[in-house]
Amino acid sequence: MKALLICPGERPGASHLATATPLAAAPVLGRPLIEYWIEDLVARRATQVTILACDRPGTLRRLLGDGSRWGIQIELVPTPREPGVDETRAKYRTTEADGWLAEADVTVIDHLPGRADLPLFDSYAGWFAAVRAWIPHAATAGRVGPRETSPGIWVGLRAEIAPSARLAAPCWIGDFVQIGPDAEIGPGAIIDAGVVVERAARVRESVVESDTYVGEFVLVQNSIARGSLLLNWQTGSSVDVPDAFLLSHVGTRRRSAARPSLPGRLAALVALLAMTPFALLVIVWSLLRGDSPWQLRLGVRCPCRRRRDATETFAYYELTGARNWLRRWPQFWSVVRGDLTWVGNRPLRPTQALNLSNDFERLWLTAPVGLISLADAHGCPDGFSADACAHASYYAVNAGWRLNSFILSRALLRAAMAWPIWGSRRREAAVPLHELVPKQEI
Repeated sequence: MKALLICPGERPGASHLATATPLAAAPVLGRPLIEYWIEDLVARRATQVTILACDRPGTLRRLLGDGSRWGIQIELVPTPREPGVDETRAKYRTTEADGWLAEADVTVIDHLPGRADLPLFDSYAGWFAAVRAWIPHAATAGRVGPRETSPGIWVGLRAEIAPSARLAAPCWIGDFVQIGPDAEIGPGAIIDAGVVVERAARVRESVVESDTYVGEFVLVQNSIARGSLLLNWQTGSSVDVPDAFLLSHVGTRRRSAARPSLPGRLAALVALLAMTPFALLVIVWSLLRGDSPWQLRLGVRCPCRRRRDATETFAYYELTGARNWLRRWPQFWSVVRGDLTWVGNRPLRPTQALNLSNDFERLWLTAPVGLISLADAHGCPDGFSADACAHASYYAVNAGWRLNSFILSRALLRAAMAWPIWGSRRREAAVPLHELVPKQEI
């Protein structure tokens, strides 16, 4: 079976939806609209799909590829304008033997599959009604993650919902969402992937698009929220919220200072001198065993201090013959120099930073790099793991003096209970050179 999809062009009734992406790729419950259509055609045993796109066809081509991940062949044809159905059928009609373009095979994807009665782009109210009605159908057979935790309430992968948060059906909570204490979600709430909803915030009859921050005690009702943009789907009026602590993109929310204060540097110098006798003992022991006493590391600095597309690195050291808190003894000097703060996210190597696959994981890089992290306070081992990434992203959004105090107190307690010297003679493997040097884009 062959089929042809016509991507919608301009739609004055829903123009804001096309600012960030073509309407054909508009996000619907965490997925681009056109992917639902591809899956529907695959279920109907389509083998070849032709897509006519007049708005940013390159974006759609990067999104869909050649169709191999669905096991079909996709051809994307750029057009100067959106063609009509009859015009397209007349242009692409061939012989009956080809079976090419039966009456139902040419479709304008301005609605969801099987819901032509709910147009998406005539108005914002129509968009919200169609997306709300699609909630029970969004968890398709080929989709991993969303599950119905209770009737009418869908929750995605790694969503963190505070026990005191209240959810009312129908509601959709996407992947990697964080819902704070006493927050009220629903009825009719759609929270896309990577959204952070703070304590006591309320979301009702609204769509909060991906990677949006909703501050404490904020009410989002009858609206579509995208970053700092708040659009009322009933009236079509919109406002750009200037305060990032009320509504913003998670990557643009204001952060704490990237460099430690003068008292913090002095405290680090005192700690460095106080632990020097223990460190010298470890260094001598490493030299007697024939090991290098310390190991060079290369970390990626918080990119929000300069251009977001720049990769800024810095060097720091670790003691190879120690473990736990004493292993980081040379990094007190990094705090004195201003390369590290006392509390922050642990530095990533350039290759690890390149492996951050989505905006939620890239929150790791939006907070200052620190000597002690939230993962340390919770006892996570050093390294790049799913748990460490979750703690780093949470800290990037919720950093403040209360959380910093908690991290310091818990980390000091764990340090007091830890033995700082290795008991074995195993030598840690050196870091390969290709992991220290960031890859260059061609």
